[in-house]
Parts: sequence; structure tokens; C-alpha cells
Amino acid sequence: MPTLRPYAVKDWPHFLELDLQTAEDGLGSEATEIERATLRERWPALLDVNSGFSKAGFRRPGAQLWVLEGETGKYLGHLWLTEKDDAISCTRTLEVTTMGVVRDERGKGHGRHLMLKAEQEAKARSIELITLSVAGNNRRAREIYDELGYETVASTLRKRLRD
Repeated sequence: MPTLRPYAVKDWPHFLELDLQTAEDGLGSEATEIERATLRERWPALLDVNSGFSKAGFRRPGAQLWVLEGETGKYLGHLWLTEKDDAISCTRTLEVTTMGVVRDERGKGHGRHLMLKAEQEAKARSIELITLSVAGNNRRAREIYDELGYETVASTLRKRLRD
């Protein structure tokens, strides 16, 4: 049975690989190899500057990263949670900043397990609202969120312009 534990520095290479893979998947099928290479090159710095997270951990309060680990210690996935004040609802929220499961472990209930951990953390903090973003092309994740009772409250549209 997989276990959840807090992030440790030893997890950095696994976290970075999976988080980058998740970000690349979010680019969609129209992304060029140059765009993908640029993302790969810049991702660690973007995490550090935009989210206050680096190999050493978080520099900002209210965030935590949970690692899903198999019985043999294999890195199976992660759940990054950030406590925020929601401008729309004027209440504290727990944001699922990122959640990922390694490709060969998908479809085994790990995503659901991670989301239930997010709900448990929200309850422990007396937070009544969880928010998250999901790529439009991530059908499997969207199905899990629907099954768990999450509702779509906004959509982001984009159009890629190329010559």
C-alpha cells in the first residue's frame, strides 16, 4: 500500500521530472519542440521565482508538498498544496497547486488517494474550499475530479498564433 509523507530534498529529481512532464502535457499537442525545450530549461527557475519552491523546499508559508511512495520507496507521485485567500469568495482556500502520478502508475487510484489527502488537509485547517486547475486535455484527471464532486467554475481559453 502506498504511503504519503512530506517532501524531502532527496525527492527533488523525481518531483522535478514529474512536475515538468505535467507542465509539458499542459502545453498541448500543438506546442513546438522549441517551446517544450524552453519550458524544460526554465522550469526550475519558474518554480523558484513564481512559487517560492526549490530543491531545498518552500520559502513561503502555507505550502506543503506530499510525496506518494510505494512499498519499496519508489516515487509514485506528489501533491502540492498552497493555502491562499480567494479574492472571489473572500475566504481561505486550499489550492491544489500541482498533483501528479508517474505514467506507469496511473489508473491505480493514486490520483484519488492524493485528492482525498487534499480534502483531509483542508478539513484539518478548517478550510471549506479547495481549488485547482486542470488542463482541458487531461480527461482522466477531470473524470476523477467530477467523481469527487468538484465543479468547473471558470475556463481559460487560448489561441496559438503562428506564421
